[in-house]
Amino acid sequence: MPNTRLPNSIFFMLIALAAVQFFYYTPRLPDILASHFGKAGSVNAWQTKTAFFSMELAIIVLATVVSFSIPRIIAAMPVSMINLPHKEFWLSPQRRDDTLAYIRVWTAWLGCALLAFLLFVMELVYRANLHTPPQLNMAAFVPALLAFVAFDTVAIVRLLLHFAKIPGD
Repeated sequence: MPNTRLPNSIFFMLIALAAVQFFYYTPRLPDILASHFGKAGSVNAWQTKTAFFSMELAIIVLATVVSFSIPRIIAAMPVSMINLPHKEFWLSPQRRDDTLAYIRVWTAWLGCALLAFLLFVMELVYRANLHTPPQLNMAAFVPALLAFVAFDTVAIVRLLLHFAKIPGD
């Protein structure tokens, strides 16, 4: 049965990193922050520091929900409401626990990737706000975005392939 210990540990280390970012940057940032950037990295929206950090907290909550709540919701759902290829096989009583464990591990890794990407973007935004005028480092953002999309694509394909076949067929 797959184990969530490693992705859960990484996720909580990322949460600790978010706290370090918050305490490091809060006193260094201006009261009004550049919060949205255009294609060239130039600012096109501003927020108060309170609104900005509230949004960061919401992002961390979102990543936590993806990592921990969705698998629990799926586990609590009746089989008829779960959309899964060959669900009669994968959610049969003798396989249900292993299937749900696979989904738990998959979502934990997805949550780690999501939180790592979001914290990296927040780091870029923090650094942009330390300069006048603020400018997002697109040379760092674009490869990070592409890496995140690549990770998600591979993860989704692996999930689909895992459940698309019945072992032994």
